[in-house]
Amino acid sequence: MQNLIERLEKRGWKKREIIKAVSIIHDAKKDKTKDNLFLEKRVYWILLVIIVAANFAVSVALIPVLMALKGAFLYFVVITFGIVFGLLFELVIRSVEHLEKRHHAILAFLIPLAAVINVFVISNISNSLTKTLNLTNSHDSIVVAVVYAASFVLPYIIYRFVLKIEYYVKE
Repeated sequence: MQNLIERLEKRGWKKREIIKAVSIIHDAKKDKTKDNLFLEKRVYWILLVIIVAANFAVSVALIPVLMALKGAFLYFVVITFGIVFGLLFELVIRSVEHLEKRHHAILAFLIPLAAVINVFVISNISNSLTKTLNLTNSHDSIVVAVVYAASFVLPYIIYRFVLKIEYYVKE
């Protein structure tokens, strides 16, 4: 709550308005139902599973791209996919209000790791399919995976460290 109070003071709120806003928030947190609390605690893990599954789906969707393209255009498409889905990830993370700093730290580590692993596996599958079909378009799986993961976390890094937007609860 101290973080909220400080932010409201910086924005020019009067002391009386801040006290009223904080008491409303405090009362709302106190009056949450058991079902609401249950869902609030699990939404983080559900979100994590959904993001990993979405990363896997994006990786699978990249198979035809990986088989058809090479060079700079391949990396342009991989970077575009990474940034677009990274922005969606960032939007989802920002919309979950009760996440704390430790939640963001875990997400910042696990999601890029999952992205690297997914794209690495799919890239290897793509290379195997390319060899099976006698195509000459193979690529370095590690490089493709790292490029995708880096572009995927780029929106998060920009919001968090460049724009310095802190949207997590400090407790």
